[in-house]
Amino acid sequence: MPALGLEPARLDGARHVSTELNTAQCWDLLCSHHTGRFGFSYKGRIMILPVNYLVHNTAIYFRTSPVGSIGDAVPRLTSSFQIDAARPDRSEGWSVLVSGPSSWVQEPDVLAFLRGRAMPEPWGGGERNLFVRIHAAVVTGRHVYLA
Repeated sequence: MPALGLEPARLDGARHVSTELNTAQCWDLLCSHHTGRFGFSYKGRIMILPVNYLVHNTAIYFRTSPVGSIGDAVPRLTSSFQIDAARPDRSEGWSVLVSGPSSWVQEPDVLAFLRGRAMPEPWGGGERNLFVRIHAAVVTGRHVYLA
């Protein structure tokens, strides 16, 4: 059902095509954005929270507070990170999903590198000075469009 006041984006006779993105395409998209969603299990619930991030050496990094759902949940054996974009006017979109363990960054050389990078400020209030790394064990992506 289309949203009120909007025309349906799908054209009669058009069909959707879904293609997998290769690993290089996924990393290109990950490197071209700065905000994504961190997914993890916390106290029996699946949490998905927005974070500002950067990519370095095939890992995702973001800053957070040691207190709160992310601070309490890291390290994790299983976590996910997702970015996407959609063009409803063209019935088109893409999504990239990174899955793997997450951990606190503790290596002095990596911390020095991250602190020296321009990185969007976390949107959450308060001090966010601890870095989390998501190890990219699996990287997948999909692009859907009208043929």
